[in-house]
Amino acid sequence: MVESQDDFILGPMLKLPKKVIDRIKDYQVIVGFSGFGNVGYLSLTHLVETVDMTSIAFWGNSSWYHKNRLESLITVYEHASSKTIIVLPRLPIHVSTVPQKYWDELVREILGWKLKEYIIIGGLREETRHLGSVEWAAYVPTPKWQQLYEHQRSLMDKLAMIGPLSSFITNGITLDLPVLGLLAYCELEEDPSAAMVVVNEIEKLTGIEIPNKTQLVHFDFSFIPSTVVPVTQNQYNENRIAYEDDDDEDDDDDDMPGYDINELL
Repeated sequence: MVESQDDFILGPMLKLPKKVIDRIKDYQVIVGFSGFGNVGYLSLTHLVETVDMTSIAFWGNSSWYHKNRLESLITVYEHASSKTIIVLPRLPIHVSTVPQKYWDELVREILGWKLKEYIIIGGLREETRHLGSVEWAAYVPTPKWQQLYEHQRSLMDKLAMIGPLSSFITNGITLDLPVLGLLAYCELEEDPSAAMVVVNEIEKLTGIEIPNKTQLVHFDFSFIPSTVVPVTQNQYNENRIAYEDDDDEDDDDDDMPGYDINELL
């Protein structure tokens, strides 16, 4: 029997079937993109590279098989035993290169699933830490999250949030959903040490046993046709994307890891 259109959530991007959403209603969602420190992308990439998961939704102009599962530019993974959903771009698409309207569409679709809770992983400059604080991260909870859990906001006033983090917090408040921004303090534009701290925290939050918590495992995306852009080495001898204007000495964003979304569309 062919399912009717009413059996699906016809979101603008991921289009996760309604029957799947109903099945995962008690799952937590963890999301990571490329921002300051690149910790969201690095930590969740390490997770999906080292732990067996199933891919259940996709968005992008290309797809491929990796570890016996289908993937795309943005892939949604399910880890059934821990009741965890991971939303992750398979390329380091920096949040500042994507028009906010696209983030808003994606975030509204993900929040529209109305799952148990949402955790958004990002990075924060070390100099924004409260004087004397020994916390490894700043917390940005919605009121609904604060009702359910102990976290209080520790992000300082007048620090701007952008991209998906801003969309998740603003829409999470409007929709009265439990959303937490988890922002690791970083000393570098790409901070693998901070990402590894996040990996250990993810294990605590989810109960997922992560076999390797000492060295980040990366995803080699060089085979993807739309990602043929120059790659250079950073001080950790890790591949990062070089922007086309990297030769401009006056550009403060030269060391910022990530693809421009225009390279991918």
